[in-house]
Amino acid sequence: MNGSLKWIALVGVVLVVGVVVWCRRASPPPIPGPVSGANPEAVAKQSGARPVGALTATPEALQSAASALVTAQTAAARVQALAHLRAALATGNTNDTSAAIRRFLDSKLDAITGLAFKIGGHGSLTEAPTLRTFLLDQLEQLDPAAAAAYARKVLNTSRSPDEWAVAFRNLARGDTGSEARALLATKTAELLRNESWQQDPSVGYLEAFDTAVYLGGTNLLSPLSDLVRKKDNPAVAHAAFLTLDRLAINQPAETLAALSRHPEWMSGREETCANYFARADVGDAAQRQLVEAYLLNTSRTPAELQSFAGVFPNANFMISKNLLTDNATLDGTMLRQRDRTSLEVVTQWLADPRFEQVRQPLTTIQQRLQEFTRQAK
Repeated sequence: MNGSLKWIALVGVVLVVGVVVWCRRASPPPIPGPVSGANPEAVAKQSGARPVGALTATPEALQSAASALVTAQTAAARVQALAHLRAALATGNTNDTSAAIRRFLDSKLDAITGLAFKIGGHGSLTEAPTLRTFLLDQLEQLDPAAAAAYARKVLNTSRSPDEWAVAFRNLARGDTGSEARALLATKTAELLRNESWQQDPSVGYLEAFDTAVYLGGTNLLSPLSDLVRKKDNPAVAHAAFLTLDRLAINQPAETLAALSRHPEWMSGREETCANYFARADVGDAAQRQLVEAYLLNTSRTPAELQSFAGVFPNANFMISKNLLTDNATLDGTMLRQRDRTSLEVVTQWLADPRFEQVRQPLTTIQQRLQEFTRQAK
């Protein structure tokens, strides 16, 4: 297998795993019902029972949409109701429509759509589990500034992790100021530590972890590592693992240095941590120094070193659509160059007496990279 094919195969394997985790709650419930204290009679009474086909972008139209969703008995009827509403929102004056959405959101009325929390291109939702989540998504497309302002209200009052996920995106896109960024960091840490949301995590809750990747830095590594260690909650643990992994890809020197300073963060997950250190590009002096310190640490177990040797240089990449960020990958040329550089460095380590204690895993890496580079030629 040549270097390019190796890259494609590795991406394919990770993609399969990622899709399973992020979409594990995509199946809609068989019968929809009201949420946030709403019921069909109350919503219908407030809506005036206007037919869905007559919707316009008004508060009454939104209440009628809620009634239609609550009383719909089939998935097709719910999809049709949302399609009518989406068409209505796309017509008329943008300012009036934006105001109507915000007034409806203020009413706290809601309805379950029976659909998944599903992300499409540019971080927009192609499916939303509730009417409120749908409207928060639509508000950002219609009026980004108003959506960012309303996101603050959601983050201060809402108890829905799905709404928080969309609010994170809306605030990040609509307000790039330092105060908004600080609020995002505070609320993301709060979300990561919300144990009630972790018990039966929604897809929106897991997708909200992307905000940590968007923010970058090392301030959220501690709560993320706490979640990685949750062996009794595989969905949350895997979402945190992927988030830390993407931080290691995007900011390898910062992330690995922090993990080096705080080995307790990955206590019990040392083999997972080995995969993060295998992300390092040893062609960069700072990253090479971090990996050398990692390998020379006499506390490393054979299992850790085996995990490191099994993937270094780690070129497995998750392919997904995210609320705020894109996925970094290496093209074939970059992958082959990294293999060559890594082989040169590993060969130097094998000639250095300091690395005698890790000769076996380094030899494993050397042999694999020799084969990769030979095939690439």
